Amino acid sequence: MPNTFSPNGDGINEIFYPRGSGVRSIRAMRIFNRWGEMVFQRQDISPNDPSAGWDGRYKGRLLPPDVYVYFVDVICDNQGMVSKKGDVALIR
Repeated sequence: MPNTFSPNGDGINEIFYPRGSGVRSIRAMRIFNRWGEMVFQRQDISPNDPSAGWDGRYKGRLLPPDVYVYFVDVICDNQGMVSKKGDVALIR
């Protein structure tokens, strides 16, 4: 998982999404702001697919630069499940 992304319209690094090998699917991806409010949620998505990721918006508005917390539940190629958490910086 990357630790920064910049949804600023320049076409580079615009979307935050799960990436990697050995991953069959993403069961759930949730992103929260610093106050614990969920600002993004997606379930049953494919890894390495930018169209399934977060574009930095909540309720249609681009959120301010800040650090957000993510939780991802991953189904591996060997059918095992791994939960990962971390943070991502939204920059412009």
